[in-house]
Amino acid sequence: MDNAIKFRSRGSPRLPGERYAPPSVFLHWVIALLIAIAYAAVITKGYLPRGSAERALSLTLHEWTGVAVLVLVVPRLLWRLIKGAPAALPGQGWLVRTASSATHLLLYLFMFAQPILGYLTLNAGGHVLTIPGLDIALPQFVGKDDELRRSIKEIHETVGNAFYWVIGFHALAALWHHYFRRDDTLRRML
Repeated sequence: MDNAIKFRSRGSPRLPGERYAPPSVFLHWVIALLIAIAYAAVITKGYLPRGSAERALSLTLHEWTGVAVLVLVVPRLLWRLIKGAPAALPGQGWLVRTASSATHLLLYLFMFAQPILGYLTLNAGGHVLTIPGLDIALPQFVGKDDELRRSIKEIHETVGNAFYWVIGFHALAALWHHYFRRDDTLRRML
């Protein structure tokens, strides 16, 4: 595989060194910001007193940033499938290309799985998520089931903890390319 998640189905292949298209760059950074907010909100929630308005707000922020990630990752993946990504830069060895592909695949799986697991946890807990200001409830996919909620929540938390490492690896790899290899990998996403 020449580049991470190379799904290009039509059109001419992209050139090495070409930048990511503006929609890809925009969605990448908005989703990255939303994921950072979701993590910060859930960590903050753990330090706030149970039953407090601040804790409820932190949890609501975590929930809605998760929903926003799921909503935005759909057009991001569709853009990637249709338009593809720039080809690997010259000099990228097999190991670097393979690590890049694996990391990007894991990141896409994470961006879909985490919000879905979180939403199913809410459903199984009997919690209805309503659109703020509109009081429109989002659909429930599973009924209230405390045992199922505990199981899904444990998976959601485990995946979330594992992805600290994947996200960290992704960020460190971009910085490694920028500061040590001095190539355009990071600049292509700016």
